[in-house]
Amino acid sequence: MNKTYIIAEAGVNHNGSLELARQLIDVAADAGADAVKFQTFKAEKLVSRHASKAEYQKNNTDSVESQLDMIRKLELDVLAHLELNAHCQRRDIQFLSTAFDLESLEFLKNRFELPYLKIPSGELTNPMLLLKTAQTGKSVILSTGMSCLQDIETALGVLAFGYLNERSPSAKAFQHAYYSESGYAMLLKKVTLLHCTTEYPAPFNEVNLKAMDTMSSAFGLSV
Repeated sequence: MNKTYIIAEAGVNHNGSLELARQLIDVAADAGADAVKFQTFKAEKLVSRHASKAEYQKNNTDSVESQLDMIRKLELDVLAHLELNAHCQRRDIQFLSTAFDLESLEFLKNRFELPYLKIPSGELTNPMLLLKTAQTGKSVILSTGMSCLQDIETALGVLAFGYLNERSPSAKAFQHAYYSESGYAMLLKKVTLLHCTTEYPAPFNEVNLKAMDTMSSAFGLSV
């Protein structure tokens, strides 16, 4: 029987503290998780100066503070990433991180030997990030929070196009890559769909685990 791969979500719950981030790694390792995942981003490239906070953010942080100011405090610099990766190696747990912008994707690709690249739900409709991620050739975990099946299919088309190293990107070319035998073979080999509930903490009546069956039936990929 295949062993379930458990990823502990550290995210930005370190609150900008490197020491707390190390503790999150320790807790994940002690719990027996296979990997612990953080988030990599440039705040100014992720959030508009005019963006308001989500309700759960307002409930747990300064409601007057802007989302950009909040996100700035949670951004990990290069040295922090290197230290967290080293600490993961000491604790024998895989370091992972989600890239939210192209600069962060390049950084993760070039500086770390990651078995997976994670695409966040909010970037499911970001074709440039999807394309550049697939062009790395690495396996992908694609988050699907707040998406419909058509959104997922479109994203998979971009990934298939990128994995095939096709040129002249277009909506028609993405669709062709998705439906092609070679493109779908790459998706089967490289992509895992992740069911997400975009409310934190997720109310039990909104978890909807049957969505995993729906995605599995619709796309035939690992879920």
